[in-house]
Order: sequence, then structure tokens, then C-alpha cells
Amino acid sequence: SSDLGDLRTPAMATNESHIPGPCEPGYVPDAKAEVEVSLSDEYRGLVVLAILLLALLVVFFLVDQRWQQRNAMLKKASEVSDQSREFAMNLARSFMPSWKFEKYQFKGFQEKATGVDVKFSDVSLELHDGTSILESVTGEFGRGRMCAIMGPSGAGKTSFMNALCGKATYGKMGGTVLINGQEMEVSDIKSIMGFVPQDDIVHEELTVREQIRFSAELRNEAGTSHKRIQKITNDVLHVMQIEHIMNKIVGGVENRGISGGQRKRVNIGLELAAQPTLLFLDEPTSGLDATSSLTVISSLKKMCQFGMSSIMVIHQPRYSLFTLFDDVLLLGKGGKTCYLGTSAGAKMYFDSLGYRMPENENPADWFMDIMSGTVKNPARPDMNVQTLFETWKERPLAQDFQKTLGRDMDQLDDDNVLKERLEEEWSKIDHNKNGVLDHEELRDLLQGCTNSKPSDEVVDDLFAEMSVNEDGVTLDAFVNFLCGLRGEIARDATSPGRHHIDVDVSSSDDESSGDELVGYQAAGLKRRTPGSCAQFVTLIHRMGIQWWRKNKQRALFIFALVIGAVVLGGLDKWVVHNAPWDAMTYLNTHTALALLVSIYCLGVFGSDRPMFWRECSTGLSITGHFFSRILMNFGDLLLMTGTFTTIYYLIMRPDVHFGHYFFPHLLVSFVASGWGYLVSTLVPPQHGPFLVALISFVVCGLLGNAQSLAAYLTGGIMEWVVNLISITRWSVMMSFNYYSVQRQPRPPLGRSQSVFCIEKGAFDRFDEENGLGFWATGVLCLLAQGLVLHILAFIALRFVNRSKMV
Repeated sequence: SSDLGDLRTPAMATNESHIPGPCEPGYVPDAKAEVEVSLSDEYRGLVVLAILLLALLVVFFLVDQRWQQRNAMLKKASEVSDQSREFAMNLARSFMPSWKFEKYQFKGFQEKATGVDVKFSDVSLELHDGTSILESVTGEFGRGRMCAIMGPSGAGKTSFMNALCGKATYGKMGGTVLINGQEMEVSDIKSIMGFVPQDDIVHEELTVREQIRFSAELRNEAGTSHKRIQKITNDVLHVMQIEHIMNKIVGGVENRGISGGQRKRVNIGLELAAQPTLLFLDEPTSGLDATSSLTVISSLKKMCQFGMSSIMVIHQPRYSLFTLFDDVLLLGKGGKTCYLGTSAGAKMYFDSLGYRMPENENPADWFMDIMSGTVKNPARPDMNVQTLFETWKERPLAQDFQKTLGRDMDQLDDDNVLKERLEEEWSKIDHNKNGVLDHEELRDLLQGCTNSKPSDEVVDDLFAEMSVNEDGVTLDAFVNFLCGLRGEIARDATSPGRHHIDVDVSSSDDESSGDELVGYQAAGLKRRTPGSCAQFVTLIHRMGIQWWRKNKQRALFIFALVIGAVVLGGLDKWVVHNAPWDAMTYLNTHTALALLVSIYCLGVFGSDRPMFWRECSTGLSITGHFFSRILMNFGDLLLMTGTFTTIYYLIMRPDVHFGHYFFPHLLVSFVASGWGYLVSTLVPPQHGPFLVALISFVVCGLLGNAQSLAAYLTGGIMEWVVNLISITRWSVMMSFNYYSVQRQPRPPLGRSQSVFCIEKGAFDRFDEENGLGFWATGVLCLLAQGLVLHILAFIALRFVNRSKMV
């Protein structure tokens, strides 16, 4: 029988005509006395495992196909949206020829209900060794403004920005920071804050659109609908000018994807997707040419029009880029202030000190030369870098933080003129005189006004944007739609909180009820982001996509497993001629499997640690991250363990049920994965393989060898150590005892009999009648080991490298 219950009562203990066993007096070898196993029962578990693995792969394949189709549909929808806007603008021009339109309108981004002013006074930073790298930096960065921090190398530019946003954990910060007049740390408002690191840290397996979309899901207001998330994603793709590569995988150093400049824009787009009110950027133009740099800064300038404040470290920009900044902080050597004010006023300030800029010189470069001390002052030869600091300190701080005025206030008048004209023409447009436009009437209107025939998709898209419900497009809804075509932010029938003219239209789109914005306004400087459970759903989705796209790497690793199983099985069966009952056979397979699995699992938390630290600093749920990765990796454990065990099993043909042969191997993988997770959270990736190899050698090879267990299991602390940390102490015991009970082997006299008796003495130590028995004991001990290692890995993930998660 294959039931576990049979394991509790050895046949030789119940057989009335007792035959002496291999370790009893009077033993006579007799191969015919061994219990036979039914072939159908033997392979039943193998068939079940094969079906499970095949089903797993089929499910992932179908999900991936559907996801690719969805991405293609989203790209098509984006193209239709562009065509719809072109038709809509031409339609509006036919009624109001003088109107001007923006090339693109934001449908996801909203103007900030609450801006952020950052005032800082006497900010300093001292390293732990006593070195001062910032000294008494005082000033203000206003809301809705784009500010640059510049200076020569060693001026403490990045350190000052890190001190402002709470990332300068490598030193002691002094001074005060006021957020909208309240003394607090910038990190206290991290839910509405973004930070773009200098290195382009992204998910290499995801497409450009997926990167932006998942960032938006994880960091926007809790409860934000999928439609709104899609609109935000589209806005980011447009403002960063990466729409044309939205479905390309980003890639990395080994697998080339998009270009370096495009990767830089994706890096920034990850933060813009969170709609931050305050954005810090560490050298966002490094590695880019002048044109790409101008494109990036222009995109950020556009975002500041919505009330976002951006503060960035910039390195020697060209003057056309420099003038895009509203305010500039110039730091000299030692982190001391040389100038803080508008970018336009910087040259006038240095001119007032007596400096004279040569013709055709880039002012930004000239400023750097002055602060480095390489430019002499013809009016004041005694002026040096230290004098610059003192001169600025003695001056009163005078800055103009007035925001640029928005569009002219006569827009409402134009809107009313449009409404009057449409009222006159409405009877001609509304052919059936029912007061609303249907699809065909809208199609005729578009064709008549634009002299081109719109596609069905364009008509459906415009009808959905204009109409409040399925009944049709009313005059008021039509007017509001056309008026909403002007300006940076769209205001159609499905957009929340828009300005309407004498029209009472309630949104029928549940994704845009306005509740999202109400919660944000009420919170002020706080945002209620998705919790652990909501993030887990998003993370498991993202991890599933990444899992499937790593099939090439997975195939290589499985190939290595296959080679290992074939070599190990071939040696054991045809070279060494190990008997199927020999515990050394199980020790070899369990140790090899534990080593390979633990090495593979190093990548679960160790392969993208910089991205994990970046996301943690913005509110990523570590709990959701941990469990999403553990759950997805379990599919790999099942696949690898099944492949390795099946090949070795088919070579050795141990004549035992596959299910019971496979289960100890699966438990070994579970514990070994725990070691891989733990090590990957404690040490740098380059040290992980050596450490897990050493651990596998000790906890599997040394402490599970039957020849040594008799010396270890004599009571005392050594027995406790072996029982607590050795994997093969329990897994080999389960496999050996199960074979002994089921097959009752009869090894020949001599060395084989002696080896069998030594192994039986090491492993057969459990009371099958009154205790748990060897099988249940082994299962519980290995599960306990694995759970403890997983818990330790979770604790290490949360608390190790904590300074990099702020």
C-alpha cells in the first residue's frame, strides 16, 4: 500500500513468521524476500506532477498572451485618441477659427490643490569623521517652481539635496527645514514626494509602459481607478516623449533594450507617475547630449505648471537650458552659498560684484569658474572664493517667488460666444430634432467640418468623451467638450472637477467622481496610498510578468539541473553501483538539489536590490513585496525540484512510489530556498554564491552523513545543533526509512550489510507505534526549519540596509 499509515507499522514487526532482518542474528540475504511495488502505483505521482507543471506553464502562457493583446489594444487606443483630438480641434476651429490649441492635453494629471514651499535655515552636514561638507545654507524654494542646485565638484550639491529630503544618513545634519511654514522633515511628506536617483534604476524585464503603469498603481491615491491610472500613464509617456517605445522592454547591460537617453526618461517617468507635489532629481541630465537634456528639462518645466515643485542637482548646463530654471542655488567649495535667486538674476549679481564675462562665454560655465576661483575679478583683485561666501552672507536674501500667471481670464467670454453660435446652428446639426446628437449625426458633423471621414473608433471615442450618458450628446455637453479642448488639462464629460459654462452635468464615469481629489485636498501634505493587500495584488501581477520574461534564464538553469541529475544518476547507477536503499544516494541528491536551489534563490531578493531600496523610500509595502516574490518563486521551486527528481528517479528506478520519493526533495528545496533568501538579504550579491555553497556543504553534506550521525546524535549540544540546522538529517532519514519499510531490502553479507546497519542505526530512531513516526517527524522539522529561515529573511529584508530605504 502507498498510504502513509503503512509507514507506522513495519512489516517485520507484524509478520507472525518473523524473518531476521539485515541487522539481526540469523540474517540470510534473499532478494526474493523484498516487497514488490506495483508499477502503476509507482508512477502515479510522476504523472500528477507532470500535469501540474504543464498546467502551470499553460496558465502563464495564456496570461502572457492576453497581456500582450491588452498592451496592443492600449497602443491602438492611444493612436485613436490622437486622431480623435485632431478631429475635435478641427471641429472647434470650424466654429471658432481664432482659437489656439495645445498639441496634447493631460487627462490624468491634475493641478495641485496644495503646493509645497521649502524653506531652509543654516543647513549643515557633518560626516561621521568630523568633516564638514555643508555650511549654513539658507534660503527658500517656492511652490510650483523649478529650482537648480549647481556648483563645482566637491561643493556638496548632492549632499545638500540629500539633507533636504532626509537621505543624508551618512552624516549629521544641522539647521531647520520648514514645509509650508511648519518645521518638519521633507521625508514626512514622502507620499507626495518623488526622488529621481542619478543612476537609471528601473525594472529591466518590463516594458516602458508597464514601468510607468505599475508605479502609478503603487503610489497614487488609494482607490484610484484603473481608467485614471491609464490616463496618468498616457500623460507620463507623452510628457517624457516615450510614447513611440511604450511597448519595448527596457532591458539592461546584457540584454540591450532602449537607448540610454530613453532609459533616463523612463527613470524620471517612474516618479512623475506618482504625481508628486515635490520632486527631487539627482543630475537628471548626466550622460545625455545637449538636445536630450533640453527635452528632459522642458518636460519637467511643463509639470511645474501644474503646481509641482522640482529641485534638482544639475551639472554645467548650456545657457538655453539654464534659463529654464526659475531659481538657482550656487554652492562653492565646502558647501557654502555663493548665490540663491532667479536664474535671470545670477549674471546681474556677479556683474554687480565686478566680474566681467567674456564674449561668447556660456554663463553657466562662467559661474562655475568664478566659484572654483579660476576667474579673477578685475574690479576687486583681492576677491577670492571665501570672499564670495562672505559677500553673499552679508547681503539680505531677496528673491522673487511669484508664480508665472496662467492663461488670460477672457476665456470664459470666448466660451460663451461659442455657445451662442452653436445654439444658432444646433437645429442644422440635430437632424432628427430630438435635442441630442447620435453617432451618425456626430459622424456627419465631423466629416462636414473636417472634409475627411472619421473611422468608427474615432466616432465612438469622441461620442464617449462628449456624452454624459448613452442617450446622446446634448448641446451643453457639446459646448463643454469643445471649450475643454483648450488649455493643458482636458475638461471633458468624464473628467473631474472641470470648469463648465451654465451647464449642470454629472459624471457617469465612476473612475472620475472627484472623491480621489477630495481625499487628497483634505490630507494636504499627506496622501493615502494603497495598503499592503492592495500593493500585493499589483506586485504579484508585476512579478508574474517578470517571471514569464525570465524564461531564457530559467531554461539555462533547468538545463544545468538536468545535466546535474543525469551525471549524478549515471554515476550512482553504472559507475559507483549504489544500491537504491543506500542513504548516500539520497544524501548526494539532496545536497546537490539544496546547493542549486539556494544559489538560484539568491536572485529573488538580491538581483534588483537598488530598485527595491528606491521603491521602499517611496512607500513600497515590504510585506507585499516579500510575499509576492515568495509566492511566484514557489513555481520555480516546484519546476526545478520536479525536473531534477524526475530525471534522477527514472535513471535509478528505486521501485518506490514517486510521490513519497519526491516529497522529501520538495521539502529540501523549501528549506534551501529559505537559506538563499536569507543570505541574499544579508550580504552583497557577489558574496552570495560562495556563502550558500558553504552552508549547503555544512547543513547537508557534513551534518547529514549517516557515517557521522552516530557520533553527533549522542545527546548534548551537538545533537541539538544537528537537529536544528541540518537539512539532510531529516530528509535523508525520511527517504531511507520509507524505502526500508516499503521494500524491506536484503543486502548481501559483508560491506553492504554493514553499511545498511550503520545507516539504519543512524536514522531508525523513532517509535512508530506510540510517537509521531519518522515521516511526520521529518515533515514537521523541515517545515519548521524552512519557516524560521523565511521569517528571518523577512526580518532582514525589512531592517538590513535600512539607511538606503529612506
